[in-house]
Amino acid sequence: MIKGSCLCGGVQYQIHGALGPIIYCHCKRCRKSSGSAFVTSTEIHRANFEATQGQELIKKYENPGAVDRFFCAHCGSQLYSERTATPLTMRVRLGTLDTEITERVSSHIFVGSKAEWHEIQDEAIQYQERPTP
Repeated sequence: MIKGSCLCGGVQYQIHGALGPIIYCHCKRCRKSSGSAFVTSTEIHRANFEATQGQELIKKYENPGAVDRFFCAHCGSQLYSERTATPLTMRVRLGTLDTEITERVSSHIFVGSKAEWHEIQDEAIQYQERPTP
């Protein structure tokens, strides 16, 4: 079991099962929402996610037809996102994990629109946009 929480500790969660590949997303929306060069997330099955504390603090920024982002209403920590196109999965923000993991980034997506001030320094696969399955 993998545990996570927001910055203030008001929201706590558990992931039952394995994490998916770790992705760095460089799209403009992820940069805007995180205030950083990219967002680090992993895809999991929604059924494997359980908020164990602070469910009432989880608020949603809805972006119809695209990505809805969920965050703690108290401290603002991004917790996860959901895409309408993939209703069985969600993308958890790795920065909110409390359990140590040994996995490393598998790929960078949307590098075609990455921040001009950021240089990718690792050997992970790079995709100009979102790769198709």
